[in-house]
Order: sequence, then structure tokens, then C-alpha cells
Amino acid sequence: MSIICLEGASAVGKTTVSRLLEKEFGFVHIAEVNQLFQRPNNEPSTWYFERQVERWQWAHAVSQQGGAAVLDGDPFQPLWYNWIFNEDEHLQPLADVFDFYQQSLLAGDIEFPHQYFVLETTYAELKARKDSDLTRSRSGFDKHLRLIEPQKTYFKAIHHRGLSSVSFLESDDPHRVAQKILSQP
Repeated sequence: MSIICLEGASAVGKTTVSRLLEKEFGFVHIAEVNQLFQRPNNEPSTWYFERQVERWQWAHAVSQQGGAAVLDGDPFQPLWYNWIFNEDEHLQPLADVFDFYQQSLLAGDIEFPHQYFVLETTYAELKARKDSDLTRSRSGFDKHLRLIEPQKTYFKAIHHRGLSSVSFLESDDPHRVAQKILSQP
């Protein structure tokens, strides 16, 4: 059927909407890497990237069986994250990330989701949601707010190049967001 992906800033509502789509509309919710997997000691350099591919493969299997999957976060996130924060010496060089994904794409191990939905809201609303959500720490929240504008540029390029359809949605009420997603062709 289809594979959709929800993206956007921390606290924008990706997980809430993903879970709603699962609970009320039969999507299979595929959580982000850090919720699905425990990081190993002495983590191999490609461990996180490989888990992103694994998430995609789960979504693909659901789609092949006639279901709909919702990825809670972009499986290509390391590409744009390392591009945006390329000055961070703790991240792998962008060239290494690009090479991994290029090889994975060429091998057919991963593809772009059929449709991206980039959720948006105001900084003030993001901060209020972060402060009211006691279930998650959201470490690096302020740093991650710097992702918003470059992330928009990335997803507009993805759409423009025809790699995937991208829609930007105001993240207000989760039910209203889910209905907007369901109404997309």
C-alpha cells in the first residue's frame, strides 16, 4: 500500500500522530531508532545507519503485504543531520554518511518513503510541548531547533527532485493532522 514518514522538529507531534494513525487507522507505527534499539557498547561506526535501513525494511515489508506503515522520523535523517551540524566533531563526516546511503540505495536496501509529512508549529508551541511532556527528556532540544529551516530546505529539494512527495502540515490538533494525512492522494 504505502509508506509515509513524519518529520519535523522535536516536540512537533511526530510520535503522537504516528501512534494515532496506528491506533485509529490501522497503520503500522515504526518508531525512531533510539526507541526501537538499545545502543551497543563499542558501537560500530555504521550501527545507527544500519538501524535506519532496518526500519525502512520493516516499513517496506508492511507495504508489500498490503498494509500502510508510518515511519516516526526519516530513515535518511543522518544525511541531513550531519549536513546541518557538520561542524560537530562527534559526528561522522558527511562523505561517509553519503557513501553508506548511496551504497544502500544502489543495493536496493532502502528507498525514500512514498510520502513525507513535515509537521510545523511555532517555537513557542514546541517549547510548551517539550515542557509539558514528562515522558521524554528531549536532550539537545535547543540545538535541534536549529534544524528547522535547513530541514525545510532539504525536504523541498527531495520533493523538487521527485525523490518523494513532501507536504508541510501545521501541527495543531493530532486528529486534524491525521485527517490531513489521510486526505492526501
